Parts: sequence; structure tokens; C-alpha cells
Amino acid sequence: MDTERAGKILEAHGISKSAFGKMLGVKASTARMAFSLKRFSKKMVAKLEELEGELLIERDLAEVDAMIDEAQEERVSVIEGAVRQTMGNSLERDARVYAVPRNRYLRLIEFEDGSHGKFRCKPVNYLKLGESVRVKHLDRDMWEVV
Repeated sequence: MDTERAGKILEAHGISKSAFGKMLGVKASTARMAFSLKRFSKKMVAKLEELEGELLIERDLAEVDAMIDEAQEERVSVIEGAVRQTMGNSLERDARVYAVPRNRYLRLIEFEDGSHGKFRCKPVNYLKLGESVRVKHLDRDMWEVV
């Protein structure tokens, strides 16, 4: 074990050399001498490696937490992009016409998230297959063109 590496481990944990000696059950002066003479006992090396392992685990957990936070922020931004709140509680969403049933005034639509709905066309504006449309939710699976 190198003294620089051992010093960094203790510093990262916020442990002084005297406290490290007490942790191992040796005198504080013995721990300080081990650092100054660069001679660590097997017990000291084992404890330092254990502390170093804890630091690596904490660092890995911090990375995982950061990745989870980043993924959640990304997911929230995607959801906010797909669904926008306007005019009180009515939802406006972008959809694509994917089918025209026998009722020529009705259009079946699919949203970006894969869910489906339908809306009634206005007599002036008959939408064709594949066209994108902005719709507002009415009830259950019925929507209205905005």
C-alpha cells in the first residue's frame, strides 16, 4: 500500500491518522509512524482496502443515481412534448390519421405513444390517410380537431 493512496483514502472518508489508529486498536503514534515510515501492517492494509472499496461503491451508486435522474428528466421532457395542457383541463395532442371507416365523417387516429382515438371531420375539411392533425380530447376515445 502506498502512503499517498492511503492518505487519499483516509481524506476521502474524513478520518484522521489518529482516528484510523483507534479504529484498528493501535496507538495513534503507531498509526502516524506507519504513514511516515511507509510500513503498514497487514491489518492496516486490509482496513484501507475495505475503506477504498466502500468509496468505489459510493462512487458507482452516485453515477447510477445521476443516470436515473437524467433518464427521468428526459422522460418527463418527452411526455411534456407530446401532451400539452391548454384551455383548462382539455388536452391537445398531435395525431396521425391511420384509417377511414365506412362512416365517411369519422377518422381513426394514432398518437405518438401508440394509443388510438377517433374524431368527426368537419364537412369542409376531410383529412386523408397519413395526415397529421392536432386534436383536443372530448370524452373516452372521441377527440375534436383544433
